[in-house]
Amino acid sequence: MRKKPLELLNQKKMKSDNLNSFLNSTGFGFPESSDEIQEFRHFFKDFEFKANANKIDPSKILESTKKPTKKIDKTDYHKRTVLAAEIVYQLHQEWSLGHLKLHKLIFLCQNSLGMAIHTNFLKQAMGPYDPKLMRSIDSQLKKNQWFEYRGASTQKYWPLTKAGAHKEWYERYFHNQLEQIDKLISIFRNMKSEKVELVATIFACWQEVLEENQTFNMELLTKKFYKWSEEKKKFSESNIKVAIDWMYEKGIYPI
Repeated sequence: MRKKPLELLNQKKMKSDNLNSFLNSTGFGFPESSDEIQEFRHFFKDFEFKANANKIDPSKILESTKKPTKKIDKTDYHKRTVLAAEIVYQLHQEWSLGHLKLHKLIFLCQNSLGMAIHTNFLKQAMGPYDPKLMRSIDSQLKKNQWFEYRGASTQKYWPLTKAGAHKEWYERYFHNQLEQIDKLISIFRNMKSEKVELVATIFACWQEVLEENQTFNMELLTKKFYKWSEEKKKFSESNIKVAIDWMYEKGIYPI
């Protein structure tokens, strides 16, 4: 049933009275009579209102709260190419090294060692995957005459005339993490791509649990793992548990 105009008027008056009462209690009450208005005008006749337009404009306020977008420059891309070059340099003669394994090792280096390199890993069937990353890296490795990717060959990466020349940049960019990177590469040296995929996907799910402030447990992690993609059904729960125990042992997990 709709309210009558008189009832609405009375409600508005009550709200106004309540508001004035509140403002008066805080020292910011409005004049309520002609005498108070005259007194108000006399008191503030020489008052000049000044304000910073940027501080009172809602659109400016909203803009100021946004996080600045980091500008990506050539150094960001070069840094990740140099990391890839070092991984390839150490593993290019291993039969297990291909796009998938290289991709996952870059992901694990970046995330387990806290590296500041530019990537955009997305949820893909084969685990965390950056669709542009491999094309860019293969192109830059060849452009620098370090390595060439040959997909039809058993050995996927072949050294070019300047193979090893990345070392100067590698030691400059990662001088505080050389030992940790070497250790990680060594751990995965002889590991099949499928096992690296398993570890990288578990790592990403584990990271997601922590970012969501959820209580970590095997059940939740396994659920997230299988929810990642239908493709993950090729791994059994036993595979996942063994991999997690191995990750604990090797210290490869998000913090």
